[in-house]
Amino acid sequence: MPILRKPPQYGFFSFDGGLLQQLSDAYGLDHPLTGFRPILLDGDRCTLIDVRSQTSRKMVIEARDGSRLFLKQIPWYCERKALLLATRWQTQARAAGAPVARLLCTRAGTPWFEIAGSYFTLTEYVPGRRYTNTADDRAQAGAAIARLHATTVDVPPAPAENAFSGALAHIALARESIAAPSAVLDAMERAVRTWAEQADASGWNTLAGQLTHGDTNPWNLIYTDQGAVLIDFDNAHRGPCLRDIAEALLSFCSVHYQQDSTNFAPVLPDRVDRDGAADFLTAYTRVRRPSLVEAACIPPAGGAVAVGLACLGLLRGDYPAAMAPELAAWATAVPDDITDLLAQDRS
Repeated sequence: MPILRKPPQYGFFSFDGGLLQQLSDAYGLDHPLTGFRPILLDGDRCTLIDVRSQTSRKMVIEARDGSRLFLKQIPWYCERKALLLATRWQTQARAAGAPVARLLCTRAGTPWFEIAGSYFTLTEYVPGRRYTNTADDRAQAGAAIARLHATTVDVPPAPAENAFSGALAHIALARESIAAPSAVLDAMERAVRTWAEQADASGWNTLAGQLTHGDTNPWNLIYTDQGAVLIDFDNAHRGPCLRDIAEALLSFCSVHYQQDSTNFAPVLPDRVDRDGAADFLTAYTRVRRPSLVEAACIPPAGGAVAVGLACLGLLRGDYPAAMAPELAAWATAVPDDITDLLAQDRS
């Protein structure tokens, strides 16, 4: 997945009755679509969808029979080839029984719809609840992500994505875009290159490419009485599943979010919480236990993911530039934290 700067004015055109008609025609829906709902409802709470995440336009659509669908505009950074891969794998994973939201296909057979140069996906609405920071939520996430990783899908021959290359790309974009001290970015770059060498020595390149979600944060799962369901496959790619594991450990057990949005709170992430990580890892390993090579590569991959998250927060303005040295110190401590967690999990 390319690391691209967000356009200054990311174009959203209005969702209106004309688009409803085009969607109904394109998908051949038996029950005509009747309106857009710009909010998510969860008991007595409601959230404006565009406030929760500002990477792309999203909307709940209601049909005349009362059923709901979820319409999403594909983000600017998701190139066509990435869209093809993500939608194909999401469809295959769902068919194989993975806990993945079902994509609808148009009458032309494509799991997306194009209009005015933008791509959209239409997904079956999953009734459930948002993340509430409980042990059960973390266990649901661990089990769902493990089931995805254990699912057999077609692996394309294209080169696998590399967590370390992605971190270096984030650092390069940070050099161009923010006022973070060069010495701090230099230190993060040296750390990422060291971690890449450690991972290579541990057998990183021997790990098979597979379906990887690519964005395993708490808000990309819907939590239900039957278990969590994964959504938002925009960052799906071929590669070792270790990035998903590492990102989940950090996003569920270390970083802080602005209420229930995907933006980080301007607070330094904590050291990885042991109890929270145990909730996730215990549930994950009950479904799929990482191999010894994978376990050896998760800590350096975690460092690379931490660097990527730190740079992302700085680029978005979630973190002030003055926090960059502290973020770098946090990120470079992550591999040791994860090493300790995995040792505890295997004991």
